[in-house]
Amino acid sequence: MRGRCSTDREDVHPAGAGAAAAAQDPWAALLTPPGRGALAVVGVAGAGAVAIVDRLFAPRGGRPLVDRDSGSIAFGTWRPTGEDVVVVAEGGRVEVHGHGGFAAPEGVLASLEAAGVRRGTWRDWTASSVRGPAASEALRLLPRAGGPVAARILARQASGLLDRELERLDAARAAGDRATVQRITGRLLAAARVGLRLVQPWRVVLAGDVNAGKSSLMNAVVGHGRSIVSAMPGTTRDVVTARVVLDGWEVDVVDVAGTRDDATSAVERAGIARALAVRESADLVLRLVPADAAPRDGSAPERNELVVVTKADLAPGVSLPGAVVTSAVTRVGLDALVAGIVERLVPEVRRDPDLLAGPVPFTTAQVEMLEVVRGAAG
Repeated sequence: MRGRCSTDREDVHPAGAGAAAAAQDPWAALLTPPGRGALAVVGVAGAGAVAIVDRLFAPRGGRPLVDRDSGSIAFGTWRPTGEDVVVVAEGGRVEVHGHGGFAAPEGVLASLEAAGVRRGTWRDWTASSVRGPAASEALRLLPRAGGPVAARILARQASGLLDRELERLDAARAAGDRATVQRITGRLLAAARVGLRLVQPWRVVLAGDVNAGKSSLMNAVVGHGRSIVSAMPGTTRDVVTARVVLDGWEVDVVDVAGTRDDATSAVERAGIARALAVRESADLVLRLVPADAAPRDGSAPERNELVVVTKADLAPGVSLPGAVVTSAVTRVGLDALVAGIVERLVPEVRRDPDLLAGPVPFTTAQVEMLEVVRGAAG
C-alpha cells in the first residue's frame, strides 16, 4: 500500500524548482495575464536560467545576478529592448518584472527565445513549484473552488499540507505504529466530508406548502428576483436554482413547487412530484412554515431539515421552538438564517475549527486510500 499513500515526486512537472529545474532545458513563461496592465512578469527556469538572464540584463552598478544573494532585487535595463526592468533570481529561477501591455513582455520573451529558451505557460510555472501529487491536484482544482473558504482550504493543500501529512502516515505505517496510523487517518477522513465538497456547491432546497413564502425568501437570500412571487397558489411549477456564497461557502438554493393535496392541474402535480424528488438529493431542506400557521406546526424536523418561519411581518412576536423566524419584506432573521444554514452544512467550522485549517483530503481516490489504510491498521 505504500505506493498509493506516499507522496513520491515522479509526477512533479519536469521544470520543478531548485535541483529539479537545473536538470531541465531553460524555459520561460508570461506569469501575468496578457493585455493592458501596469506590470508584467516573465519567469525563467531550467538549466542556466540565471546565466542566460545575466547576458540579457544590464544591472545598475554592473554586479551580475550570479554574484548576488538569492532573492535580492536588481534594477536595470533589458539589453535587447532597452526597457527598464526589475529582476529577482532565487533557487535557480528568475523573475523579470517590467512594463505591462503586450509589447514589453513579448520583447522579453522573444529575446529569451533567441537565446535558446523555450516558451511555456503560467500553468507550467505554477505546477513546477508544486511538490507532491496531492498538491498538484489541489492546484488543478483551485480555479473551481466553491467560494473563498473552499479556495483557502485547497490553497493550503496546494502548498503541500496534505502531502506532508501523507508522508507522516507512510512513516507511521512503515514503523508499525498502528495508533498513529489510526489517529492520522481518523482525522483526515473526518475532514474529507467537507473536502469532497470543495468544488461542488452545497444544495439547499426550500420546501413547504403552497404560499409558504418560498419564492420570496429565495429572492431575499440571493439578493435579486430569481423566483416569480405571486399570491396565486401553485405559481412555482418547476425547479428554480440560484447559486450564492453564504459565509464564504458556495450554495445552490433551490425553490420548488409547494405541496398541497388538492392540486388541480397535471402540470402542478408534476411540479410537486419533482419537488419531492429534489428534496431527496438535498444537503439541507428548509421547511418553510408561514407565521400564521407556525403555532399549529409542532412536527419535529427531519435529520436534514431546518424549520423556517416566514412572513413574520404579518404576525409580530410569532415563534416556533427550534425554528428561525424570518421576513422577506423586513429582512428580519435573514442573517440568522444564513448562519443556521452554514452551521447545518458545515458544523465542523464551529465544532472543530482546526480540522479544516490543516490537511484535508479532497478527492474520492484519496478517501478510498485512507479507508484501506485505516482498515489494514485496525
